[in-house]
Amino acid sequence: MKSTIFVFAYYSFKDPVFQSAVLPYLKAVQDENLKYVLLTWEQKQFSLSKNEIKKIEVDLVNYNISWKRTTWHSGSFKPIKKIFDFTFGLIYCLNLIRKYKATKIFSEGFPGAVIGHYLSKLSGKPHIIHTFEPHADYMFESGVWQKSSWEYRFLKKMELPIAKHAEHIITATSAYKNLLGQNGIENHIHTIPSCINMDEYYFDEESRTQIRSELEIKNDQIVIVYLGKIGGMYMEDELFNFFKHCLMLDSNKFHFFLFTNHPQELIKQKLNQFNISQQKVYSNYLEKEEVSKYLSAADIGFCGIRPIPSRRFSSPIKNGEYWACGLPTLIPIGISDDYILTEQENIGGVFNTIEEITLGKIENLSTISRTKIRTIGLRERNFNSYINKWIRIFKS
Repeated sequence: MKSTIFVFAYYSFKDPVFQSAVLPYLKAVQDENLKYVLLTWEQKQFSLSKNEIKKIEVDLVNYNISWKRTTWHSGSFKPIKKIFDFTFGLIYCLNLIRKYKATKIFSEGFPGAVIGHYLSKLSGKPHIIHTFEPHADYMFESGVWQKSSWEYRFLKKMELPIAKHAEHIITATSAYKNLLGQNGIENHIHTIPSCINMDEYYFDEESRTQIRSELEIKNDQIVIVYLGKIGGMYMEDELFNFFKHCLMLDSNKFHFFLFTNHPQELIKQKLNQFNISQQKVYSNYLEKEEVSKYLSAADIGFCGIRPIPSRRFSSPIKNGEYWACGLPTLIPIGISDDYILTEQENIGGVFNTIEEITLGKIENLSTISRTKIRTIGLRERNFNSYINKWIRIFKS
């Protein structure tokens, strides 16, 4: 039976979240009876040239993806702009669903699931939600929203109705699947963590040697890498406090890689604030094809997620990238199912506070076999491990 999946992605095409959490799945989940109609919401900060658009369209056709675009609105008068997006989005999406004879609606993330929910109601098409997480709680616990804000109250109110109506819910952790079950939602929940294409992430000995030589890092020194955002639900002062803590343990032993889209001027200010030498921290923004090279040059990964309660239900994609390159990883207790897996499989270390991380603990981590860690990463985070499940969900 042929299936046409209408993909509602409330992201810009170049948004890193879309690039890591949506597009790879569509490209990986291929079947002769599957095709996709993709709608993205383009923002100025991720603008595309006409040549880029043409190139992307040609590439997507190879994966049976028809790509449509519209404009994302935010900034001043945000409630009014969101009402416009919601109203226009429904009309435009319903036209696309009819035009392409979509058989199912697929939405990514909980804000997008709200529109996907109403599209399903109005079109009569089944709704599939990927990355179903307590988004409102993330935003509140990160200090971005207040419980009194309209965003929090609206999204929180919608969680259970959307879950109960959806044909399939894909959540990242067994912990959240169990929580949904306690609320009477059981028959259509699938646990799929944030996955990556393991062919694109691997240990590269040549790059390790070259990068460490260029940065004058000795073989017996330990490089700890953090890859990801800073601030909000991600560590900020805690991250730099961790760097300082390590240097206080042994000032000659450590170097740090900090790969983020955070402005470099602000990074320098933080280093000065915590009295950390810039020679000890190599900071930059990496393109996707550079990630494996620099992770190969590191010895330990650091999961810089703040251990707020709702992050128990998330699945940090960066952990999979660390593991694919064979990096043992330091993870706060309470983050995802990953902190449990890390302890059970001995592929890293877990901690409650930065201060409890000892020099001996870090040195022991750097001796764990990269091959062992990658093998477990392949099992837990490789797209190929879940493709058959995806196909069943899309074609059921």
